[in-house]
This record gives sequence, C-alpha cells and structure tokens, in this order.
Amino acid sequence: MPKAEKSEKNSISENLKKGITEMLILSFLDKEDMHTYAIMNRLDELSGGVCKISYPYAVIYRLTDCKYIEEAGKRVDENRLRQFYRITPSGRAYLNDMRKEYDGFINGVNMIFRALKGE
Repeated sequence: MPKAEKSEKNSISENLKKGITEMLILSFLDKEDMHTYAIMNRLDELSGGVCKISYPYAVIYRLTDCKYIEEAGKRVDENRLRQFYRITPSGRAYLNDMRKEYDGFINGVNMIFRALKGE
C-alpha cells in the first residue's frame, strides 16, 4: 500500500482545526468580549501553540454574518483601538449544539479505540 503523502491541505490537524475553529472562538466569547488578536493569542497560549488559525478574520466575518457574534464596540487595548466582539443568544445556542455534537463524536471515537485495544 503506498504511503500517503502529507500535505498541509490534507493533514488531519488542518482538518480538525477547520472543524472546531468556530466552536473555540465562540467558547472564548462566551466568557468575555474579546478582539480578534486577543482570541488568537489565547488559542495559541492555551493550546501550547497547536491551535493557530491562519485566517481568523474569515471566521470572525462568517460568525458575524450568521449572527452568532456581533460587534461590541471599539476600545483601546495595548495602546491600540481594537474592535471587540461578543456572542449573541443564537451564537450561544449554536455553541451548545456544537459542544454536544463534539462530545458525542469524541466519546464514540474513544469507544472505538478502547474496543480496538481490547479494553
């Protein structure tokens, strides 16, 4: 069987990141209003550098267009004027649905791995 070539487009980590990026951003905004740069820094910090988003504004704009987040005003942060965002009630409902689906999927995958190990 030929070995699959690894490309950034097809790597499992890239596909996983794309699938949970919205959930992560909404999770941060569920705790506090934040600007995009702060969200990216927290993702990097809390994941030990594993979770980096190449195009964060594309995700922010998509979440805004879907009315899952909204602008919360501009404020000065670190001597810069930054646009802050907050989660909306529909964004919170979407986040809760995503978390349930994510938890169910991860539990199912873990059950398969345990069965394959003979546990």
